[in-house]
Amino acid sequence: MTTTQRPSWALAREAAGLFLTAFGTLGVLVALGALHWAAGLSTAAVGILAAGLRIAPKPSAPRWAHVFRAGVCVAGYGGLTGCAFALCIPLGWIGISLSAVTTGLWLATREHGGV
Repeated sequence: MTTTQRPSWALAREAAGLFLTAFGTLGVLVALGALHWAAGLSTAAVGILAAGLRIAPKPSAPRWAHVFRAGVCVAGYGGLTGCAFALCIPLGWIGISLSAVTTGLWLATREHGGV
């Protein structure tokens, strides 16, 4: 066995950890959804948005990786904004306004080297 191979027990432990994490996350979402549908959906949308923000492709990564990250972020934020509109219309407009502010700041501070 070379030094780069992991023992089978380490892989089994990692697989069990991932399964328990996924099962626990599903349990939390179902429990929150039982309390109120918006609580479960908002939590799921926050998780999607956090995953999108956590994905950080290198600048040299292919274009599809950056598009995928943007799509995940838009899906998560869109879910949050949709839940906000369903609960209270002014909250939804706050979400849209915050996305406009964020986009404006991104456009104002983005460096376009050579473009």
